[in-house]
Amino acid sequence: MTTVKEKSPFYKTKSSVVFALILILAALSCAAWFFMRADKEQTAGAGVGAGVKTAFTNPVYNHDAPDPTVLKAQDGYYYAITTQSQYEGNLVPLPILQSKDLVHWEMKGSVFTYDNVPSWATFDYMWAPHLTYYKGKYYLYYSTRVNDGDPFKGMGIGVAVADNPLGPYKDQGGPVVWGTGFEKIDPFVLDDEDGKRYLYWGSDKQPIYAAQLAEDGLSVIGEEKAVIYPGAQSREGYDALVEGPWVVKRNGYYYMFYSGDYCCQDNGHTPHYAVMAARSKSPTGPFEAYPDNPVLEKNDAFLAPGHNAVIQDEAGTDWMLYHAFNQKDITSSGRVMMLDRIDWKNGWPVIDGGAGPSSALQQDGPVTSGKSK
Repeated sequence: MTTVKEKSPFYKTKSSVVFALILILAALSCAAWFFMRADKEQTAGAGVGAGVKTAFTNPVYNHDAPDPTVLKAQDGYYYAITTQSQYEGNLVPLPILQSKDLVHWEMKGSVFTYDNVPSWATFDYMWAPHLTYYKGKYYLYYSTRVNDGDPFKGMGIGVAVADNPLGPYKDQGGPVVWGTGFEKIDPFVLDDEDGKRYLYWGSDKQPIYAAQLAEDGLSVIGEEKAVIYPGAQSREGYDALVEGPWVVKRNGYYYMFYSGDYCCQDNGHTPHYAVMAARSKSPTGPFEAYPDNPVLEKNDAFLAPGHNAVIQDEAGTDWMLYHAFNQKDITSSGRVMMLDRIDWKNGWPVIDGGAGPSSALQQDGPVTSGKSK
């Protein structure tokens, strides 16, 4: 049977319009989904997991922040701890800096205060820390003048332990290693893939050494081994003194970054400092120095870059955190904290194309989640 509606031309036209509108709405919905997905993928950026690139201009922390160590903690924040520095007129031993993205940093506290500096250590000699995470605890290795009444002891390396990167930290009661001068400073701990842990240190125109750490991280076991010697090879004699080791494993090699030869602007000295690199198939050497050392040296914008740390972002890109003197900004304070990407070319690290510390806006910044847990 044919109904009245089926015979009506108006009804047929109306049905066609409704059907067309349905098709248009479906197409718009698909387009909206496509563009939202594309925008989300673009925002996520390249790399492991969702993340965003954060553009930056050096310095990333315009305050005295020498010898930074860096670690991404279990709470999702990045933490940098530095050599002692003045904040609001007070000397702060081992300041703790915090960031969500490796670019924006805030001072959040310190490992020690004047009142709780270990009795065997020296309040105004708190240098060159290294922060590591091991078996649920944060271990902060640091350099200090040994103050235990033994006149033959100079600088040594202590360690304090905490459940949280912001502390409170409990010192372990004495030096892990110590020397007669300042040769045993600038600690770095490598957790190797085979489960062994190594402590590196060095300065005072002596070699950089490595020794295996005991399981508890509070002493070394076996013999210490020289892995980099001063005065071996570098343009402009930067390796007359070698210090500040940092070791990473990439593409089958252990790469050691180290600095020399005079970090500071004091006692009438002009700083003469740069970052060098060497590589080895073993964590304890022998290390082959990069033939064209240094890999990072001064330019017109920044002087004496060095004592670096290395960290990977969420895209797997390596970044170097380091200090330098700002030659163009007279309002800066001391050795400001810097950031630059590490590229790998022909088996060696390259920073800013070999042009020295970057000073222009870096749009292609680190990929991070930009948030804490």
